[in-house]
Amino acid sequence: MRAFFYGFFLSLALTGCSFFAPSVDLDSLTLDVASGANDDTPIAVDFIAVNDPDLLKQLSGITASQWFAEREQFQRDYRQLMSVWGLELVPGQFIDRQPFPLEGRRAAGLLVFASYNTPGAHRLRLDDQRKAWLKFDSREMTLVNDGQHNQP
Repeated sequence: MRAFFYGFFLSLALTGCSFFAPSVDLDSLTLDVASGANDDTPIAVDFIAVNDPDLLKQLSGITASQWFAEREQFQRDYRQLMSVWGLELVPGQFIDRQPFPLEGRRAAGLLVFASYNTPGAHRLRLDDQRKAWLKFDSREMTLVNDGQHNQP
């Protein structure tokens, strides 16, 4: 019986990484796009749950324009190391407290890229967020904190 418990605890120790691996905490997402945002054109937005610290570091160093230009290649090269959820937002659109599709996915970090027409990183990290309110203004995307939420 004692050998069973040793074997059981040894198997827990060896697989413990998979049981306790970090995951996406975000469960609720509000997307608020200003009228006339991005020169009154749609904004492609990609959320990337990255399961590898080195890849997360690499993606954290690129701009949204680089991400969208190389997205297909990143997905081919690293499909086992990341999950991507993309959507297109239009100026004036408001999506209130929607469930987040990548919630619970294994991830070392969560990034969001927005394809603005203007220069800039247009990238945010959403690690450790349970709820997020993203505001898409005319030239940039920002994470709004709880005290700043103003519904239209």
